[in-house]
Amino acid sequence: MVYVDAIYYNDTYKGSIIPADDLIKQLSQASDHIDSLTYNRIPAIGFENLTSFQQENIKKAVCRQADFIYQYGDYLNMPIGGYSAGSVSLSFKAVEGGGGIKTSDDVINLLKSTGLTSRRL
Repeated sequence: MVYVDAIYYNDTYKGSIIPADDLIKQLSQASDHIDSLTYNRIPAIGFENLTSFQQENIKKAVCRQADFIYQYGDYLNMPIGGYSAGSVSLSFKAVEGGGGIKTSDDVINLLKSTGLTSRRL
């Protein structure tokens, strides 16, 4: 299930990073990532059965994850995590959450506030 549509992304979230041609694909992939990060609790409970606070944070998390994977997707699956040349060193830091999904601290924090990311549930 895709938790965010193009209208929400453009008008409410005010997203501008993802071109219109790629938007639905990115939002769909981001929604799948959010399901993995929440251990598939959202489909099990039903998005409509969540509180409005949880729904809103999930929508924001989907938008931010879509932006993240659009911007850094090429680097997320690279076999190297860093690069050094002389005195210059570069490393890519992505947080890894449930299901091995790479994301940002921002997305993880939004999802933590929903209570859906705890392994104890």
